[in-house]
Amino acid sequence: MKHIRLMLAGAIAIGCNPAAAWELPPDNGTMARDTIAAILAGNDYPETSSYWGSIDTIDFTAYGQKFTQVVVTLTPDRPLLRNGKKIVVVGGEPGSEYAIDFVRTVEDKDGPAVWLAKRGITFVAPTRVGRWNFLAPSKDGSWETVPLGQRMPIFERSQTAHWTEADYTVRLGPSGGAASGMVQRYPRPGSLLEKQLLAATGGTFLEGYRLALEKAIPDRRNSLVLFWGMSTGGSTLYPLAKHYTPDGYLGWGTSTTGLAAATGRTRSGNVSSIYEPNAARVRERGLDDFEFYTKEIDPQTRAKWWQAAQRNPRFKSTEDPWMQFGASAIAETALRLWHSDFLPEETRKRGLVAFMQEMFEPAYPPAELKQVPVLDLNGTKDEVLPPATVDANRKVMEPYAKKYRVGRIEGLHHYLFTQDSIKTVVTTWLRYIDSGYFD
Repeated sequence: MKHIRLMLAGAIAIGCNPAAAWELPPDNGTMARDTIAAILAGNDYPETSSYWGSIDTIDFTAYGQKFTQVVVTLTPDRPLLRNGKKIVVVGGEPGSEYAIDFVRTVEDKDGPAVWLAKRGITFVAPTRVGRWNFLAPSKDGSWETVPLGQRMPIFERSQTAHWTEADYTVRLGPSGGAASGMVQRYPRPGSLLEKQLLAATGGTFLEGYRLALEKAIPDRRNSLVLFWGMSTGGSTLYPLAKHYTPDGYLGWGTSTTGLAAATGRTRSGNVSSIYEPNAARVRERGLDDFEFYTKEIDPQTRAKWWQAAQRNPRFKSTEDPWMQFGASAIAETALRLWHSDFLPEETRKRGLVAFMQEMFEPAYPPAELKQVPVLDLNGTKDEVLPPATVDANRKVMEPYAKKYRVGRIEGLHHYLFTQDSIKTVVTTWLRYIDSGYFD
């Protein structure tokens, strides 16, 4: 990653009154288009700093298998302070993407991580294990040189070649939307890939994230740490509070926990998703998935963005059962691990009941959320988390949080693809911070 420095020193404090005369929406209220126009016309929080970037790798083991965690950090030269603490935003991976997606958008412009870093806020982006392409010629984790139909997770950095069809089989899944995943890949029995996919549990993702944050935020005591789980990143960052408790949750297009997701899906009586056979599965997210989020974009621009999106992994792996509370898949994974010949003996000594509880725990809101204020901010045109879904998630999550507030922005979509959408959301976040919501 490029290292950039500027001749600036010291720090600046957040807490002054912004220039523009606009207000945050009330709880469960919607920011209207005239307010968005005021934000875009103004410059309430101008650039104040340059920044430098780093990419760190951390090796660890989980359930008898090796993993490498990657974390990308943008550190400003002139940090922004709130009550004497440096502000740090942790961005949880957005679905099938990886950390660099926060840095560079599909427009090939600055992503939200850069926007925040230029305003003095440290941005930490841990990518889920398996998402970083350690074999990329560019050394930046990009997948653009790997054909879409051949992409499979690389779980640790010593791997010397991509997986081949000798390691997995391909099946066609049900059609019918962005979440279904037409092309699905399952490891061949007895392969190293099968062992790694089984061991890449919800707890493994959480352990990787915990190690990443301990590496990237050395001064936790003097940092105001805010989690932003973009899309399915929330399903990792919410349960992470048990192991690394933040000072608050920023929201934009944020899922919450697997339990909340399943509760919303089953309120109409459809419980089929909790039986989905997605244990040890990798599903491809192709052009049909991308088009689902870009319906209002003209074909020429969409095609250009799709080419830029090839840098991203464009697949999802074993977070699906915990993210969606796939109870049968969680149980299957746990029992296959329990019967395996590679599960460490110290894990078995804790007993099967404790092991099963450990497998399901990442799908639940942890008790530590009672210490943490939650902001759930969304666009009214969010394709996967529209207002009704946000309200349903709130019913499950709010009793476990210190306080909970929902805000909506008129006309915005799920992903922050454009500079206007990034500016609108980042400015709104900074106003919430400035208001003292996370103090």
